[in-house]
Amino acid sequence: MTTKVYSQEYKDQVVKEAIEVGNVTLVARKNGLSQKTLNNWVQLSRGTVSVRSVRNSKQVRKEIDANPAQFQEALKQNDKLKNLLGERELEIAVLRDLLKKTDTPFPAR
Repeated sequence: MTTKVYSQEYKDQVVKEAIEVGNVTLVARKNGLSQKTLNNWVQLSRGTVSVRSVRNSKQVRKEIDANPAQFQEALKQNDKLKNLLGERELEIAVLRDLLKKTDTPFPAR
């Protein structure tokens, strides 16, 4: 699979057409582009997503592909932390419930 490089003028022209027509899918098909690509260009032109975030997501994807074991370890650690947080939230809820039963005002958050 090859990556095509388009000129900024072409991108601006297609984005302008997509905004005028109001249908990204139609304009993408007409110009032989993927809908996702054109959506990214439109978002970049509107400033709703930055070039930096697109580059960062590509970098993260490369890092995941380069070291899947490290990624799996990070997922396990994430699950462990979610469980710990859930247990803490449950403990807080139980303690607040006990405070309500004893008519003791509990401290504000």
